[in-house]
Amino acid sequence: MPFLGKSPTAGFASIVKDDLTPNGSTTAFTLSKQVANANDIAVFLGNVRQEPTDAYTVSGTTLTMSEAPASGLNFYVLHIAGTLESSVVPADGTISTAKIQSSAVTDAKIAADAVTTAKIASGAVDAAELASTLNLSSKTVTMPQKYNGLVHFATVNPTSTNSFIQDVSSYEQVMMFFNNVQTTSQGANIRMNVGTATDGTTNGTNFNFIYHDFFVNDSTNMVGVQTANSDAILIDNSWSGSPTGTNGYILMGGIGTSNTSNKRFTYSGVMMKQSPSNQEVEIVGGQTQNDSNKFTHIKIRTTGGNFDGSTRFTFFGINHYNV
Repeated sequence: MPFLGKSPTAGFASIVKDDLTPNGSTTAFTLSKQVANANDIAVFLGNVRQEPTDAYTVSGTTLTMSEAPASGLNFYVLHIAGTLESSVVPADGTISTAKIQSSAVTDAKIAADAVTTAKIASGAVDAAELASTLNLSSKTVTMPQKYNGLVHFATVNPTSTNSFIQDVSSYEQVMMFFNNVQTTSQGANIRMNVGTATDGTTNGTNFNFIYHDFFVNDSTNMVGVQTANSDAILIDNSWSGSPTGTNGYILMGGIGTSNTSNKRFTYSGVMMKQSPSNQEVEIVGGQTQNDSNKFTHIKIRTTGGNFDGSTRFTFFGINHYNV
């Protein structure tokens, strides 16, 4: 029937009545809903209300009478706690932001992997949200397309071999650092070929290079050499008496992406080495040209024996953009 006066709120729940049938022998009866304690219901036997816990107890949906009610008595239960509390299930899409208490959504309420990139505002993650140390050893960091700067792209430890090929075609300039370069053969030279094929040896016209040696021992000497060589660029002329390591760098240009018309490879660098009796610094530089194809690969090799020890070549590349 309709309500008189003000309509009840959504939390209102009417009293539930359970009509039970006694048989004179049964003391346990099943209720229609869960009950927390005996005071949450009113039990009537022969229209007389029974005393909670003395005349009956309740557990869940089971009502247990202290004595079996006689057959034929008017026996019913009122769930009076229904006027004090109720469960209201809101309709779908009706909970607004204003209905959620501040700080109510905790970590335990957010499913693992539930926060996607789309939920993070642009520029929202700054230095305060980042760990002081980031381990990117197994990750690839992609720079913007118009990024200017040195990019490390390869490290080679060519021990137990006499040569290796390195693709440098993705960069306009390449800086190669070499550390502790040595061979198993005393007196062997370290040479670099530059070419257009993956073997690194399809060269253009003769190499023209110049290098200066500065020896430091009991006296000071300076030697300059200018020559042409169709074989390779001389990186290191090892000491004939010892295969001790050489360190230094070479900067290469005219390779990779930019030399589509002017196919001229240029290089310059400094290397330092020592022997039991001398220390030497070499300044090297030169160029070569190919009229048909751009240079894409370099080949580093020895003229005798294999690379040895902790020989290491590290490559950095750069492309130049107008930004």
